[in-house]
Amino acid sequence: MSTPMSMPTITNFQKKSAPFSSFQFMPEKIRFETQEAGEQIILLLRKHWITTLPWIASGLILFITPPIIFPIIGLSGMLPGFIPSGYLSFIFAGWYLLSFGFVLVNFILWYFSVDIVTEERIIDISFSNILYKKLSETRIRKLEDVSMRTGGFIRSVLDFGDVHLQTAGNEENFEFLAVPHPREIVRIVNELMGKEEEEGEK
Repeated sequence: MSTPMSMPTITNFQKKSAPFSSFQFMPEKIRFETQEAGEQIILLLRKHWITTLPWIASGLILFITPPIIFPIIGLSGMLPGFIPSGYLSFIFAGWYLLSFGFVLVNFILWYFSVDIVTEERIIDISFSNILYKKLSETRIRKLEDVSMRTGGFIRSVLDFGDVHLQTAGNEENFEFLAVPHPREIVRIVNELMGKEEEEGEK
């Protein structure tokens, strides 16, 4: 059972709970399947929005390709004569259906693959595909060290990077990859670790 705790003393952030945000601090009206009674979510994290650009760009290319390519093929006479022109509508529909599916699957993988920091636990929910979900968790009191790594011009300018959480013993280590505001994340987790130590000494 969780015990009440004060909000981490964060100066740069107020409560953030925008539904598509990659960094949500003290989000409201958000629950996860293993959440305990009274357990408060401190952070909900996704990969930085910049990491979605490759599949967004690919999706845009897929969507604009047919109106450009098919007229060229038709005018050049490259379209086989045995294919009725009416079939082109089915080809268009199939192309756009697959393109939409590509974008939707990538969005689902990004949106639902989250890292959650509560007042007591670290929870990692990751999807390698839409049919396979992996859920890992550890208690804050089992963390030994928290560090961050940023590198490169883009990461520095957009303020995102990787956060590494080392656990005690044979416990699985955790990584928050390409998340926004890594310094603030380390700061918050360190404060939570300090509160756990204080409570353990009482």
